Amino acid sequence: MNAANDARVLAWHPDYQPYFEQFNKAWITSNYTLEPIDRAVLEHPQEHILAHGGEIIFVALGNEIAGTVAYKQVDDNTVEMTKMAVDNAFQGRKLGWLLATSIMERAALAGYTRMILYSNTKQAAAVAMYRKLGFAEMELESGGYERCNIKMGIDLPAHPLAPLARELRQTVAQTAEKLLRFSEQEAGARPAPGKWSRKEILGHLIDSATNNYPRFIRAQHSEYSELPGYNQDFWVEARQYQHEPWPALVQLWKALNLHIAGLLPLIPAAALGHICVIGPGAPVTLQYVAEDYLRHIHHHLNQIFPVHANY
Repeated sequence: MNAANDARVLAWHPDYQPYFEQFNKAWITSNYTLEPIDRAVLEHPQEHILAHGGEIIFVALGNEIAGTVAYKQVDDNTVEMTKMAVDNAFQGRKLGWLLATSIMERAALAGYTRMILYSNTKQAAAVAMYRKLGFAEMELESGGYERCNIKMGIDLPAHPLAPLARELRQTVAQTAEKLLRFSEQEAGARPAPGKWSRKEILGHLIDSATNNYPRFIRAQHSEYSELPGYNQDFWVEARQYQHEPWPALVQLWKALNLHIAGLLPLIPAAALGHICVIGPGAPVTLQYVAEDYLRHIHHHLNQIFPVHANY
């Protein structure tokens, strides 16, 4: 079997947790002592990794899960590659390399710019692989895993829109809960005749998301694109956001923007210079469209949350 051709990288699913636990406990106990932190992370990865900005992936050969690796967040810019393990039945097929490169790519797409890892020089093959990947040895601080005697790090190649995507995710995460604090009456109140209510402002941001998503896709196809604009007042009135339940609008806005945040780092860097003409507007680059999309969100969120108010 050619691992390079037959291997599939799989995203986290709760059904895969037993493999994450089994593979890692097997290799740790065969070489070292299983530490309390190992048990906590392996038995409850959703709590210790996924809930704090981390990710876990798996590699499968055919219908069999063969290996796993994760990254967990260290700070806003740095993640730690951790808990890499390949089942004994699939050793020697370069699955470790596939897992490492895949988790590095995913961390970069998530907007992280630095990855570290901890290992032991007894794992000579693994340390050699990390060096080939570009990891360099760093000063090892005390207080970590007892079995680790080497720390390594690497700068991750940043996609130009990765920080933007990350800021969009953070904006959504920080704002959605605050939006839900408004009652239906507060969300539907208009500040003055002819002015949008909070429901209508958020409805406009929903319209903005549904119009900009296809722009981000279509503008990748050619170096010059003419894309339709839209009449924002007509859209808001046509959809009658004023009569929609507030929680439903918040959840829709959140889902659409998380979808867009996942798309932005996937746009090829070479396409960011493509020229877009939107409606009667002046020509701008695709990168400008993406950056202006987030500026537009912040502008209208400032209308929903006046700066003098305490939410």
